[in-house]
Amino acid sequence: MTTFNISVKNLRELAELLNTVVGEAKFKFDKSGVIVRVVDPAHVAMVNAEVPKEAFVEYQLDGEEEISIDLERLKNVLKLAGSSDNVLVKKTNDKLKFELGTISKSITLLDNSVVTVPKIPQISSEFYTVIDKPAFERGLKAAEDVSDAIRLLLTPDDFRARAASESEESEMTIPKDMLKEINCKSPIKSLYPLEYLLKFVKSVSSAEDLKLSFKDDYPLTIEFKFGGQGLMKGLFLLAPRTE
Repeated sequence: MTTFNISVKNLRELAELLNTVVGEAKFKFDKSGVIVRVVDPAHVAMVNAEVPKEAFVEYQLDGEEEISIDLERLKNVLKLAGSSDNVLVKKTNDKLKFELGTISKSITLLDNSVVTVPKIPQISSEFYTVIDKPAFERGLKAAEDVSDAIRLLLTPDDFRARAASESEESEMTIPKDMLKEINCKSPIKSLYPLEYLLKFVKSVSSAEDLKLSFKDDYPLTIEFKFGGQGLMKGLFLLAPRTE
């Protein structure tokens, strides 16, 4: 029987992250931990998350297993617990039972055959920067009431996030000496849908740094660590907006 114990805060953040693009997800359990990958119906954004065995308080399973869950139901269960609590989860037949102190609650699992798992596309760029997550989030929020798209620009000297409409403009500029890392030989730029980026950065509240990789009119990849002690790893992919 699959049984695991994990902090409510970690499981809640994982659910919030996945819920930025989909309403249901298939979790693959094996001896090393859990992997879950989702893509939104429009195939604009994708999330890949890895939760190693070390991120669990307790982790037991008989063999590899896939469990499909309605994310809103999962989040509703976790609302019953405090952020400092742990939750014990047991799979019994077609249900997932959650034990939260004096409360236990079960939800019916989804049919694995109806929840698809996308493949990670072969996307790579040698140009990247590592940025402080709160700083990036401020730049996105500044653009929120300006436009529904944001242009990311990377030069050898700085990183910028710019939005513009007929009546307003917003731009965040972070010079090279304020970036954690930067690798760029010539200026690059690409336009992305702002809504997806905002939902993403708000969901990973514990992430400290984000590694952004892109090039001219090319998909954006964001690598990050999140959860307690940064043990969970994530990858966010976002298609560019065509002008």
